[in-house]
Amino acid sequence: MFVYESIPIDFFWEQLKTVSVTAGELALLDAAAKANGTNPSGAFPDPAEFLKRWETAKDLAANVGWEGDFRNEPVVFWVPHEDSFDYGFVIKQDNNGATYVISPVRLESLRN
Repeated sequence: MFVYESIPIDFFWEQLKTVSVTAGELALLDAAAKANGTNPSGAFPDPAEFLKRWETAKDLAANVGWEGDFRNEPVVFWVPHEDSFDYGFVIKQDNNGATYVISPVRLESLRN
């Protein structure tokens, strides 16, 4: 994963789903698929893997300066990747509003 520290991003957070909402939706999809006896492999991200990646994202952000606090609830963003979409996270720190983007792909526009 690629981690970027950005200037504060102040607008349009409400356009993205939060980590907690996304985790809940993935858990519902997984439970429904299991109840229907379908094999959801690859149809949507595994809820446990999603939460594991979120923990990794927080560790990576801490390694580049995130102090562990949130001004806004952290959000999930999706990017086209190979034959599907992959997801990353955005954290806005309360102290000074610094924004951390943890992406599954390189984002040239955010390179330092």
